[in-house]
Amino acid sequence: MTNPFGHNPFESNPFHSGPAGMPGPPPPQPPMRPREETNVLATLSVVFAFVLAPVGAILGHLGLSQIRHTGERGRDRALVGVTLSYVFITVAVVALIVGATLADDSPTRVARPTTTTAPAATTSTTPPPPPTVAPADLEGLLPSLDDAKNITGDHDLTVNRTYRQITRDPNDGSIDRPECWTVFDEGAPDGYNVPAIAGFISIEYLDVRTATNTWQAAQGVAAFHDAAAAQAQLASLQSQWRQCGGSTLTATMSGYSFKTAMSVPADAGNGITTIDLSALGLPLPILVARAIAAKNNVVIDVLASSSGVTIDRLHQVALTITNSILAKIPG
Repeated sequence: MTNPFGHNPFESNPFHSGPAGMPGPPPPQPPMRPREETNVLATLSVVFAFVLAPVGAILGHLGLSQIRHTGERGRDRALVGVTLSYVFITVAVVALIVGATLADDSPTRVARPTTTTAPAATTSTTPPPPPTVAPADLEGLLPSLDDAKNITGDHDLTVNRTYRQITRDPNDGSIDRPECWTVFDEGAPDGYNVPAIAGFISIEYLDVRTATNTWQAAQGVAAFHDAAAAQAQLASLQSQWRQCGGSTLTATMSGYSFKTAMSVPADAGNGITTIDLSALGLPLPILVARAIAAKNNVVIDVLASSSGVTIDRLHQVALTITNSILAKIPG
């Protein structure tokens, strides 16, 4: 019969299979309450996020791991520490990259004023132009008689004529092509801008003793007011030589009329231009080597001739005299 008042507490448990009167199993323990402490690593992660961000990130991750096992408080705090640490690490990395980029650009900006001022320094150190040769110093540029004897190898040379201005010698005779006087004769007035000349001297050395080997060495120097005028005169002489070169003319001198062949002008180096002449139809064949050059404010005009040597030997003499004069001119 069912008890209408419910189960009698003094009766044994009808659902218990053990013997009557024995106590039942202990009641289940209540669930473990979370600990009230805050995780220390979570707190330290927030602190180190501002002091040393990498350490703060590590402490935050360790704190989160401990909280999952212990149930301590501070999970939010650990997340804040981790987040702040990564933010500060990112900011530091970006700042380092920007700083390195600016450091690479700074040398270029510093170097620009140096390149800008360089031309001024170069301009200020430009050497002044060399002093011009005064008319009174022209004679010292020419080789002496002893020098001429050593250069030609003819020790019977003597001083034949000296000119201190450009003028026509009456003994020069005549030629059928006056525009070629500058080729035929050293210091011919036909080829010079005489009013522009500040000073002139020409010395002719001649061997009158040896009939079969008549050496002649003549050298003249003309001083102009500046180097530009001297270069203009040289260019004019070169133009006349090119006009006459490669052709012939007829000359009449000392009762003889003879043909003279003129070679094409050539560049002999060191600013020297040369041209050769060959006199035809004379008792003795005469060869002539001519040379002209200019340096500073001086124009050089040289003639070497002989009836007993080759044209190469005459070239050597003319170039030696010309180079010796060039070496004495300043600049």
